[in-house]
Amino acid sequence: MLSMANERRRRTADAKRSRLLQLATATLSCCLLASEAVGAPLFENSVVSNDIDFIKADDPAVPACMRYLGRSAQEMPGALDSDELMATDVYQFEAGFMDKSRVGIWVHPTVGSKEDAKVLAGLLLGPLGRLPSVMRHGLSHVVVHSGYHAAFAEHLGHFFVLYADNIQARLNTHDLDETVFHESVHATLDDEWSQSADWLQARQADGQFITEYAAEKPDGEDLAETALFGLTYLRHRERLPPEVAAGVESMIPARLAVLRTIFSEPEPELAGVQSEDCLTP
Repeated sequence: MLSMANERRRRTADAKRSRLLQLATATLSCCLLASEAVGAPLFENSVVSNDIDFIKADDPAVPACMRYLGRSAQEMPGALDSDELMATDVYQFEAGFMDKSRVGIWVHPTVGSKEDAKVLAGLLLGPLGRLPSVMRHGLSHVVVHSGYHAAFAEHLGHFFVLYADNIQARLNTHDLDETVFHESVHATLDDEWSQSADWLQARQADGQFITEYAAEKPDGEDLAETALFGLTYLRHRERLPPEVAAGVESMIPARLAVLRTIFSEPEPELAGVQSEDCLTP
């Protein structure tokens, strides 16, 4: 009798182990399927971790005229050699664009002479002129410091900060336009869109991120990282490698729909426009 009872207990234990094994196998399969369904980000970041020319230096730019406004005291956050927010004798320029948008360019005196400051400010006219109109109209100004440091933006003040040596480095790698675009998204779109119900619901629906940087900092970087891929897909899809275009379609369809809304405003008609037209009141 004892032997038969032991046998029944053994068989019961074997049956339980079998069911647990089946459950574990099923759970693992589900996890693997979910892992395959949620694709890994395509790149580390949008600007410098790939060789895609999202924005080309010979793309049409809204014509601009730049005028010198003189030197004055201004808030210049991000100085590398000082913790002071205010700087005196800042070189002030204003870029006036044909579409009636105006962007200030404030250059720190440590860059050198007025002519040095003018050259730096002039390098930004093309990238600013190639921004979508909705972003250029929302941009207050650009701060330019001497030295080398990563750019950053202030979404409440609607400006961003660049560094002279990094401007030149990004020119050399054909990434200046993309850098200006990325920081301009922060400066002009983050405040309205990055935490909006539309964007957050779209992000949840997509469940994936186009870059590792966006995945690491979704609240701060997802819009700026995604917008560069999304706008290129919407306006210049041929610039994206086929696998990247396919990734945009499959990974961020809901956010792509929101980007269509954000960038729905028509761009200025540039045919026949002369550069002096930017002076028209």
